[in-house]
Amino acid sequence: MTLALLALLACAPAVVDEPAAPVVAYDMSAPLPADSVYQLEAPLVGADAGALGLDTHRGHPTLISMFYASCPMACPMLVADIQSLEAKLTEEERAELRVLLVSLDPKRDTPEALTEAQERYNVDTRRWTLTRTEEFHVREIAAVLGIQYRSLDDGEMNHSSIITVLDRDGRIDAKLEGLQKDPEPLIAALRKSE
Repeated sequence: MTLALLALLACAPAVVDEPAAPVVAYDMSAPLPADSVYQLEAPLVGADAGALGLDTHRGHPTLISMFYASCPMACPMLVADIQSLEAKLTEEERAELRVLLVSLDPKRDTPEALTEAQERYNVDTRRWTLTRTEEFHVREIAAVLGIQYRSLDDGEMNHSSIITVLDRDGRIDAKLEGLQKDPEPLIAALRKSE
């Protein structure tokens, strides 16, 4: 390098980035275990209308659950529970964690509705993914996660609230059913999957 270029670089302001997430070696080409939720081929559509797979967060520990964007009470509490759990993690653990929410209401939860929900819930879209899929796949995913749901006459839904921890390969490590529960079992499972 020339002296002029070195002097210019020395005078340039330092760029300060957020701390980098720890690099975790993960072989994406390895076959999935037979008990992986990611074996389920369920095409998803994200808030940006992009096509995703259920395995979109493979390689990261992932919290997965189901919700619907117009839910007046249970789903906002579910999101708050996940955000509360995240707040108990270290910065490094949070950087590695991903959250995948799949809509129970694909008719109304368009990409625009999912985008509005992301904004309303103030989620970190670098790590959170709100998605929809076709009704057939909603039923499959709900069955695998143990989530029960049914549509009501007024357009709302009754559904169970279950947060599931998936390891890096999509295997179920832990589940927490109900709202405003102690998240420690999920946190322990996340830390075990590091």
